[in-house]
Amino acid sequence: MQILKPKRILTCDDDFTILKDVCIAFSDQIVKIAPLNELKKLYPNAKFIDFSDCVLAPAFVNTHIHFEFSSHKGQLKYGDFLPWLGSIMEHGSEVRADEERVKSAINSVLKSGTASVGAVSSFGAELNALVASPLRSVIFTEAIGSSAEKIEQSWGWFMSRFDAVNALKSDKFIPALSVHSPYSVHKELAKRVIKLAKECDLICCSHFMESLAERRWLEQAKGGFEAHLKRFSLNTKPLYSVDEFKSLFDGLHTLFTHCVFVRDFKEFDKSLHFITHCPVSNRLLGKRSLSLNKIARAGLCLNIGTDGLSSNFSLSMLDELRAALFIHSSTELNTLARTLFRAATSGGARALRIDAGEIAPAKLADFALFNAPLCEDFELAAKIILNEKEARALFIGGSRVF
Repeated sequence: MQILKPKRILTCDDDFTILKDVCIAFSDQIVKIAPLNELKKLYPNAKFIDFSDCVLAPAFVNTHIHFEFSSHKGQLKYGDFLPWLGSIMEHGSEVRADEERVKSAINSVLKSGTASVGAVSSFGAELNALVASPLRSVIFTEAIGSSAEKIEQSWGWFMSRFDAVNALKSDKFIPALSVHSPYSVHKELAKRVIKLAKECDLICCSHFMESLAERRWLEQAKGGFEAHLKRFSLNTKPLYSVDEFKSLFDGLHTLFTHCVFVRDFKEFDKSLHFITHCPVSNRLLGKRSLSLNKIARAGLCLNIGTDGLSSNFSLSMLDELRAALFIHSSTELNTLARTLFRAATSGGARALRIDAGEIAPAKLADFALFNAPLCEDFELAAKIILNEKEARALFIGGSRVF
């Protein structure tokens, strides 16, 4: 048992409660929150840790990250989605990371106060580094392949990677599945993946409505995607309508990533569908950002990912939240900061189906400590986002990482 004394506790509960003059007792889970004297009487042999100059908060949950693409050195094109996608096809092997770069990327994630990630795995190159790391990792084995003639080949490649993930399964290494996107996965392949997810009770994710080009392609069968897809097939036509693709995930716990060109968020199932926001990636690859107000009105759970370094300058959640504060400039700053902080903690935990993301008894002892700013409670989230470059300390499952 350990007892930790912070200056304030940012709980990230539904009311965004901030606690003062209390400590937490924890092992692998948070056991009790109470004044120090009470906890010392209850647990006289507990190790005492003094962080009385810090704010304790739930560790961040980065729900969408591509560790494999961590070697970007300026080869890719930004400003619009299709030029970027073309540059990925041209330079894909150059931006794929070796194990040392993956380890470096993992370290930057941890330093930002992140304990859990939703890692989208296209090739399986990051698995060994993630297993060896302290991170709590949900591994989304990604299915991709639009050719009807190559479904068996695509399925075999997908299953070989999924089996490799499943063989490493633990309480901190959790298998999940991904259907890449509506323009890149054949309907029969997608159906097999979703059937597997339901049979094995696995969560799923998909890139969805990331660009105007994608929407025009699915709705009108024209636009820039036609030229892009003709690189792979002379007979191109949309694989789905927008509604057909979304309906594949009915009844399945699914993270829909990006969604900047979704028209009606009320069409999602608020009990099973989660909206993953990647603010920097959306800015670099297009001109539109996600409407947080529409998501809130639809009652959907917002969560936040950094995407990969192929469409970001950083994998730090602090950097991502800082950028989001400026991107969503129409919302009052402190209100927005609280929304973002909850999305990056409790929202992410709900999306990844992890019992963390909140400072409360029985939750996993995944938390970070940040320098305590001099400010009122209502400013606390914004001050941390704006001023902190790294966490002071990080605990995952009750064990101190740094």
